[in-house]
Amino acid sequence: MAGHRHSPTDGITAPQVILEDDFAAFRRGNLRYTVRLTPEAIVYVVLGSKQERTLALADVLGCHTSVSLRRKPTQENQTAFLCIYSYPLKRKLLSGSARNRVSTSFRVDRFDNYEQNCELAEKWRVAVRCLLAGQTVTAETELTPSLLPSQPTLLVLLNPFSGQGKAKQYFDDQVMPMMAEADVSITLVTTEHSGHAFDVVQTADLSSWGGIVVVSGDGLLYEVVNGLMSRPDWEQAIKIPLGILPAGSGNGVCCSINYALGEPFEEDRMFHSTFVLLKATMKGQTRPLDLMSVDTASQRRYAFLSFQWGFSADVDIESERYRYLGGSRFLFGSLHNLMKFRVYRGKLSFLPVKGVDALKQARQVLSKNKYEVKPRSLSHSSSAVAINSGRDDARMRTRSASAMNGFHYVSTDNETLETPSQESTSLDAQLMSFSTENGVHHTKSEEDHVNGKLTTDGVVGTMDSEDKHYKNGDSDFIGAAVSTNQNNSKSSQPCTAGAKRPHRVYGPSSTLLPPLDQPVPDDWVTIDTDFVTMIIQSISHISEGYFSSPCSSFGDGVLFLSFLKRGVTRRQMLKIMGKMADGTEVFEYGSDGGYVCCKAFRVEPVSPPGLMTLDGEKIEYGPVQAQVHHGMMNLIMPND
Repeated sequence: MAGHRHSPTDGITAPQVILEDDFAAFRRGNLRYTVRLTPEAIVYVVLGSKQERTLALADVLGCHTSVSLRRKPTQENQTAFLCIYSYPLKRKLLSGSARNRVSTSFRVDRFDNYEQNCELAEKWRVAVRCLLAGQTVTAETELTPSLLPSQPTLLVLLNPFSGQGKAKQYFDDQVMPMMAEADVSITLVTTEHSGHAFDVVQTADLSSWGGIVVVSGDGLLYEVVNGLMSRPDWEQAIKIPLGILPAGSGNGVCCSINYALGEPFEEDRMFHSTFVLLKATMKGQTRPLDLMSVDTASQRRYAFLSFQWGFSADVDIESERYRYLGGSRFLFGSLHNLMKFRVYRGKLSFLPVKGVDALKQARQVLSKNKYEVKPRSLSHSSSAVAINSGRDDARMRTRSASAMNGFHYVSTDNETLETPSQESTSLDAQLMSFSTENGVHHTKSEEDHVNGKLTTDGVVGTMDSEDKHYKNGDSDFIGAAVSTNQNNSKSSQPCTAGAKRPHRVYGPSSTLLPPLDQPVPDDWVTIDTDFVTMIIQSISHISEGYFSSPCSSFGDGVLFLSFLKRGVTRRQMLKIMGKMADGTEVFEYGSDGGYVCCKAFRVEPVSPPGLMTLDGEKIEYGPVQAQVHHGMMNLIMPND
């Protein structure tokens, strides 16, 4: 059965009871429960028993009312149904934890009149939905459908070829049923080419949606952000809530979100990330996310995740050939590049944030991670330097996953059950949502229910079986072609920058950055040496297995810079990669590495053309500089 057992005498103060009724078990009508709704949980106890079972509302995603599918109301059968969908977090046998999907279903049979039972079930549904949305509900609240909060439609951008090419499968099998449970409506756009998402958000009327969610890797969110920043109304456009579901290879943003919240991510990434996103969507919650304005010699871009040069950039781009392996592509790419183990001559300059030892903070976070089940991220009002300087046409279909305002039809056959709680094969597996008419959902045919599946025809409209897409290439979509210097001879001078500041149409002013062809200010720190790798990031993870910035948190207004210099051996590099994967290491190898905090940076490569990436996408090789803009974006994630 679902829930945790405890004695009703536990605790000092009894919680406020909003609703209390006696209901029967879903399949076994002679088993009855006293069910209570409080602001924090749904509590039910078998009549005559003292042991309570609790469904914490923090784990509940939705609540639906239902009527019999095969049995029309008769004098003997006047029953309605109440179904609660919850995802409790449970400890795994050996280590870690995971959420499990559970549906808890009750027969609402308090009255001899069918309409009255329906009204009672609807009253419970309204109360639960309002609590899930963060509204205050008391025993005196008049619980009518008009009290239900309106949920704006989400624009979902899905890249069918991201990662291993399973984004659409994940979305149909996992995301859509959970959205139906949470009563979330969406408009789905399947991207067809590189820059498609950029074009959609650049020209769309954003007032039609309450948020944008990408089902892909971090690269598609990068397109969306740059599309929003290319609009004349960029100041308002960039504030639209943005969400992401992990269907790529790296999934750094989703990994950082789940890490900050203490949510699982090692297994069932889409499942857990969808739960987190929907819980935040139901309450309209967001967190601020910093934005980087990044200048190259020819243009300006915007990023939210990372800038990389050297080993990590080589792995990211050169492992594209192993994309079919999913996240494992980075392991093969790392081993391949370890054999070559290149170094890159260049100059790194940055504007430090003074006051706190970044390495010391990182050690504290990593030490806690060894002992705490739920990791916690640090907040940064200030941080400091800690370095060792000695050594097209969119196929848009509005898909409603929220036709849940009235009653469903459900089957009431099959074997009896001892409890109202069933896994995904019970009542909820037989629920379907269709067009609403007078508060009741009607099926197109009863056969849709027999197999116990949520089909795309029923929940969110008809899928176009003739959709054809081709794989995205590099996201060089903002206008300037990537320049590649074919001269492989080593130079003693940095790659030159143009005399003009990179052209930008819209965006905030970068007051901390001088023109690329001018020296950095005197209060900047400059390191001129041979680098093995360099990562500058704003959140904790740049991919699932790369926990490279323990101190980073959302909206802290700073960047964390990790680098390794010539002198690090292949063996040390392999050790660092292994420890970063389990969150126990940062780039700290005496004079050969550093972990620093900054507000702005400039990288001037001297080595012949190589690879640089921004949010995992290849950019123009040459001088690059950027500064952080505090909390410019709104990321869909819980904030309570």
